[in-house]
Amino acid sequence: MCGGIVYNLEKVPEKELCKFYSQKQIENFKKRGYIASFFWDKNPVLPAENNGQINLFEWGNRDKKNLFPQTGWAKKESLEKGKWDWLKPVKVNIPAQKGYEKKIWFDIKDGLEGVVVKNNKSKKIYMVTDEADKKYLAETHHDRMPVGKISNYQLINIKKGKK
Repeated sequence: MCGGIVYNLEKVPEKELCKFYSQKQIENFKKRGYIASFFWDKNPVLPAENNGQINLFEWGNRDKKNLFPQTGWAKKESLEKGKWDWLKPVKVNIPAQKGYEKKIWFDIKDGLEGVVVKNNKSKKIYMVTDEADKKYLAETHHDRMPVGKISNYQLINIKKGKK
């Protein structure tokens, strides 16, 4: 799968950042020049690019009481079979520059596929995955991979929750 991403801060409108982050967090992002988001964060967020506009959405669902699927990923084959249709999925581009899975960082070209879904008044984003190719499986030991052009795998040992 892909448990974390890095994306460009400059393309995200300030009003979107303010919906999810404190002013102190935003200042830290500006100093770094990018945002890193991990599914294990307290409140994970992913960017979605649709029609040239970038918005931020809560990444998946970990709340058993919530009616959204309890995951952060949508299998491509499940979407194709219509299993997500009840949530009215809208395909979006997740403008990620780097991805992270099991201590491995990789470069991303042209973003990753995602879907924004809605249930009542709430919206969430899920990263689309497919069966891992041989290279991804060998590097990350994960049988699912994000849908997008990825390359340049590098082992980097980071601690969960630290950015």
